[in-house]
Amino acid sequence: MNYEEFSHLEEIFDSKFVKGFRYKNGETFYIEPAFYTQLMSIKEIYPNDFNNVLKEMERQTLENKLVSFVYDYENPFYPIDKCVYREIKDVTDRIRFFYEDKSRGSDYGD
Repeated sequence: MNYEEFSHLEEIFDSKFVKGFRYKNGETFYIEPAFYTQLMSIKEIYPNDFNNVLKEMERQTLENKLVSFVYDYENPFYPIDKCVYREIKDVTDRIRFFYEDKSRGSDYGD
């Protein structure tokens, strides 16, 4: 994945899978692949709301200085000391965009 939405920011390589980005004043965020997949799902299904989601991600990063956007904050893929963990719902609910992630495993094979 090339994360083109964040190409205007300095890219940080702290992990093989998790990408990091830094704003000019040092505010930093990391993004897990599963979170990015959810973000791309919003872009595809709700293109009119996508920029608002990106703006809220930026707002939360600038406010908190160090954010990790994760699929599951209780089990982060790449734990980071002293960061604020945010799931997709933490971003979308804040802007009153109620998104239901319908991607889930199969019901077969239980």
